[in-house]
Amino acid sequence: MKIIFFLLLVTSLFSKSFYTLDNVKNLSLFMPNKVGFMDKEEKKKLKESVLERLRKAGFVFGKTDSTTFMIKIESIRVNDTEVIHVQLGLGEEVLTHRPGNVHSFALTYLATDFMESDEPIKDTIESVDSLLSEFLEAYKDDNE
Repeated sequence: MKIIFFLLLVTSLFSKSFYTLDNVKNLSLFMPNKVGFMDKEEKKKLKESVLERLRKAGFVFGKTDSTTFMIKIESIRVNDTEVIHVQLGLGEEVLTHRPGNVHSFALTYLATDFMESDEPIKDTIESVDSLLSEFLEAYKDDNE
């Protein structure tokens, strides 16, 4: 038991999450947005904002075999309140250690936010911004 506790403590000193973001450079953005409260222009602005922050952090887009960077936004209306679920993740081809070394597509990073909102556009933008900041901080920590 002491060994497990020690290992968890040591790993937490080196990274803020249990995901490994070492050497992730090439991305392709996948941003399904299944909400009715944002129009096309607002969705486009949000996507451009995300791309700009990722490019400033050193990520490259448009390369072959890129890691998929996903921001998925879903919502449902309950009475006068919008219930929103935002997911930010990385998906990539991995080679498992199962017999036969199976190639698979896996989520290698995932962060989520779930909220009730009376101001869904503002709260969604803040949520995406917060999740993206957490991702960029974890990326920076893993690549120093």
